[in-house]
Amino acid sequence: MVFKNTAALLDGVNTEFIVSIFEDTIFIVITQNSKLGTLYLFKPECSKDQEYDLQVLFGREDDNLTSMVVSLMRAINIDRRAIISLMLDNTYTIRTIRAIEEVLSKLI
Repeated sequence: MVFKNTAALLDGVNTEFIVSIFEDTIFIVITQNSKLGTLYLFKPECSKDQEYDLQVLFGREDDNLTSMVVSLMRAINIDRRAIISLMLDNTYTIRTIRAIEEVLSKLI
């Protein structure tokens, strides 16, 4: 297991990143208030019909957050199962998403 963490100021908000890389699963926490948020299970698929499978494991289903998780997983090219906890302010922007992608790509 590999464990990494860092923090960054995104749009003026302190954001913590925690990544635990296991043999077959990656656990990612992105939080702006030191709490766990909605938990997603991301599974890359090999079928032609579907590139990935994304499920909400715990928390509220939100189309914007779901789209953000898909965008993040594609951008950092996750090739194995990942559990992602996302707890962001409601005011995130495209710039915030790109900054998160940049930080995660350095951790993974």
